[in-house]
Formats: sequence, structure tokens, C-alpha cells
Amino acid sequence: MRNTIPKVFLSLAFLASLAFASNTSNRAGANFVYEYGKMFEAELNSSRINLNAKILFQNPLSFDWNSTSIESDGGELVFLSASFPFSINTLTLKPSFLFGNGIWKRGDFEHFYGKPDLPNVLGFGMSFYQGPSAFCVHYILGKAKLLNNNESAELFNSDFYIYNAFYKYDVNNNLDLAVGFAGLNAEAGGALTAENQGYFLFPYAFYEANGYLDAKAIYALANLKIKTASAEYGLDFGALTALSGKIAGNMHYKYRKFYGTEEVFETLNPVQIKNSGIAFSILSIKTKKISFGKNHIQYGIKKPFAVSFGEVFPKNEENSSDFLKDIFLSGLTANVDIWF
Repeated sequence: MRNTIPKVFLSLAFLASLAFASNTSNRAGANFVYEYGKMFEAELNSSRINLNAKILFQNPLSFDWNSTSIESDGGELVFLSASFPFSINTLTLKPSFLFGNGIWKRGDFEHFYGKPDLPNVLGFGMSFYQGPSAFCVHYILGKAKLLNNNESAELFNSDFYIYNAFYKYDVNNNLDLAVGFAGLNAEAGGALTAENQGYFLFPYAFYEANGYLDAKAIYALANLKIKTASAEYGLDFGALTALSGKIAGNMHYKYRKFYGTEEVFETLNPVQIKNSGIAFSILSIKTKKISFGKNHIQYGIKKPFAVSFGEVFPKNEENSSDFLKDIFLSGLTANVDIWF
């Protein structure tokens, strides 16, 4: 699908924004994303510690990318974070910590039957605030796996780390600007056999693969907020461009005797992702905070739009119904928050 990778980029950006986000009031909230899933959140804040818990329930989904079909029966992803703000004169510092864990149900990844597993994600961050300016740095590392569907064997595993640094400036109550630098490094390896797949692995006797991804990118964001007597409107603009990076890998496999006896060693030509990226905007509308007793409720909707650029992105054709669904429904999110 033409818009598969922009959706993945937007999903990563969405999850990254969730990881260390913190507000100034106690809050419980829920987000419902069309076709993708739902997320529930609770946040408790004091002058010395901010605690946040999020759980994302992913619906069953499937998508195609370059003739590769991926299916999942759904899963759960949990984030727990804590930050500890303190002040030195006019400077406010906020160290933060993150823990994440994800489990999924049955899946089918084209050439093998398996599902992702995210046993642990750890994150560390530090933010500096002074007046309208803020500077934040984050570092996230973890291990991701692919398990066969009965969880009796590990098919592939990957170590990864992500780093991010950005500067944010509040121009006024209605406009925020930010620029940043981010990097992603991941290495993966594993093997498919008749034993860990639980079936004949036709037509291979075995299939081994390993690879890596290394990318560095810059990005810019602008958030415009407009408030009226009854509603709040938001318009986010953003763009991310890869400064450098590539995806590369090696494969080693052997066909069953009916197709030959030789072992094959194949090297994938590195895919360069420099100058590739994504431009996006997010439109949102929500009510003013509605009072009931000492508490408040607020609800609204938001819709992302994205356009990818660069040679790394496939240019597959879509039929008109899929295109219209992507334009009007994909990523559409309804949300409600209760402030207490």
C-alpha cells in the first residue's frame, strides 16, 4: 500500500510523543483510533513527581508492503513513566524514566508464522525549562523478538536504541515551534527451521537471515492552537528528513533436495535512505473543559495526513476506495479526558 510507511512513521511519532509526555494536572484519558486500537491512560502529578501509565490495545490488522503480507491478531503495549522536576533559580530540570512491554497474539509474516514480542523497553531523559524555551534529550533502548505462535521457540531477535534531542520555543499561547535531531540503530538476526516453525518450511531446509538499520534524521514541528468560546482547534505541521542511513542484510538458506542441494549465500544491496522522509499535518478539534463538580471533562477528534518522499518509499498503486479511506479515516482518533 502506498501509505503503509507513512502510517508506520506516524505510529512511531505517536508512541514517541506518549512515552515521556506529562501535563500539570491529574488526568485520565482514552483514545480510540479507527481500525487500529484503543489506548487508556492515567496521570498523577505533584510538585516533586509525575507518574504516567498507558496501555494500548491493538486490534487485529493486516497490510501489504512491496507484495509482502503481514497479519496480526492484535496485542497489548504498556508504558510506565516517571519524572522528577526540580528547580535551580529560574531553571527547571526534569529527569525522566520509562519502562515499556509489549505482547501480541498470533501473526503471519509472509514466509513464516510468528508474532512480535517486546519483553522490555527502557528509557532515560532529561529536560531543561527556562521561560518559553525548553531543551530535551531522550535515550530509549530495548530488545525485540519474533516468536513462533505457540511461543515455544524464538525466530528472530533484535537489539535497538533510539536517541532524540530537540529544542522547543513557545512563541505565544497559540504557537509552539520545535527542531530536533534523532537517530535509530537496530540489528536483527535469526533462523527459520522446520522445528521452530512447526511445519515443513516448504521449500527450504532452513533459512537464516541477519541485518541492520542505521538512520539519523532532523525534524521540525509547529503547533498552532486556536481557542473559541466553545472549542479548541489545533493544527500541527511537521517534516522529518534522513541525513544518513541504510538498511542492509545477509541471507543463508538451502532448498530441499527436490529443488537442489547447494547452500545459497545472498547479500542484500544496502538500501540508502538519505534524503527520504515524511511531511505531515495533524488536524484536531476538542471541546472546552466542561465542569461537573470539581472535575472537568474534555473530548474531541484528530486526523493525521502524511506524504512520503524519497526513493526508499514504494510507489504502489491503490484503488480509489483504499485511497479515500486513507484520506478520510486512517488514523482518525476520538479522545476523551477527565481532569481531577
